Amino acid sequence: MQATASPDERRSFILKALQETGRLTTAQLSSHFDISEDSARRDFRELSAEGMIQRVHGAALPATSASQPFKSRYKVSSGTKARLAKLAAARIREGQVVLFDGGTTNLAIATQISKTLAFSAITSSPQIATALSESRNVEVILLGGVFDPRSQMTVGSAVLDAVQRVRADVCFTGVHGLDAEIGLTTPYYDEALTKAAMIAASSVVIAVATNDKIGFCAAHKISELDSVDLLIAERSETAHTQLEEIEHCGVEVVLG
Repeated sequence: MQATASPDERRSFILKALQETGRLTTAQLSSHFDISEDSARRDFRELSAEGMIQRVHGAALPATSASQPFKSRYKVSSGTKARLAKLAAARIREGQVVLFDGGTTNLAIATQISKTLAFSAITSSPQIATALSESRNVEVILLGGVFDPRSQMTVGSAVLDAVQRVRADVCFTGVHGLDAEIGLTTPYYDEALTKAAMIAASSVVIAVATNDKIGFCAAHKISELDSVDLLIAERSETAHTQLEEIEHCGVEVVLG
């Protein structure tokens, strides 16, 4: 037990512990340094905001892949994403107006949509617009704005103004983190604003998340959990408790 450790010493301990064990709980950190669990959560929150770790319910894990290049992230869990994306794509109906924000999972959804389905797609992602344009039955509207190379989305006031004029039937929102208590989060401020606007403009909001997103909290909040109508997630023993809590919050959960 170290009662007099400085914040920097605690940070170093956290990063070393995660490197060695892959997981550290708030209870373990508070016990080791004789600090409150609130202080432990603050340490985790600060490191998460810097992208040094990822937060899950009551614990910290090594940093997420969110900071990796888009092409690299697209390859991560590609088989799982394709399976979940197929379930998501089946939710689109003829003639609907559908919003797609950015993200590798949403790009996977775009590739799974039937080429015979006629609907209108509005997106802030050039990659998703290109994928959807392969079907002659889809009207594709690409929102113009400042291109953010990190998220591979257009962001800024022009995008927000355009989205506020939309009334969509469905929004597919990509998230870096989805937690029963915190809600939906992402590492980037402008991306959070864009995603929040798209959610607000839609009648039905669908989130698709691989196991690493469940229980994870990124730096910037998109919305509360009750903004999501449907979560499509992979079957997982490690995320089972979080998925149950999410379902208890009124979100329909479909496992694939």
